Amino acid sequence: MPISGTYNWVTPMSVEIVYARPELLESFWQTLDTVARERMYIEMTEAAPLEQITRFQTQMIAAQMPVYYALKDEKVIGWVDICPPGNPRLAHRGFLGMGLLPQARGLGLGQKLLETALEHARKKTALEKIELLVFTSNIAAIGLYRKLGFSEIGIIRHFRKLDGVYFDCLEMELFIK
Repeated sequence: MPISGTYNWVTPMSVEIVYARPELLESFWQTLDTVARERMYIEMTEAAPLEQITRFQTQMIAAQMPVYYALKDEKVIGWVDICPPGNPRLAHRGFLGMGLLPQARGLGLGQKLLETALEHARKKTALEKIELLVFTSNIAAIGLYRKLGFSEIGIIRHFRKLDGVYFDCLEMELFIK
């Protein structure tokens, strides 16, 4: 269920970056669903069921992987996570996912979230390389990733087809160790 209401009063000073906690998972799920339903920034067009998201996030927390939320009044308004693949031979790689509610964009929160997750990945995990996919239309995100040192691997043409329209993705990487 998408989050309704406005967050016009969101400022970087009023937002806290916290490690994910079980009691915040439903709020995270609502934020994920809101961003997904925009159909512009992440691959999914709606969040998976709450139980599935809770199971995945709980596993990430138990494994002490980088999973951080931006909170405003105990409501999740953004997130970042870095997920290792299931294959042990690829365990040196992490895959980045992140998003912010529309009202929380353009305030530097994405950079704060990403810097926090990367620091965690460097110091507390065996990850050596962070990878991501970003729609080529998401110029702000691409700029952030470049600013933080990500380099481009290449473009995946026709990555997604939605309502008869193709979307390309840029694949990027950052070596952290």
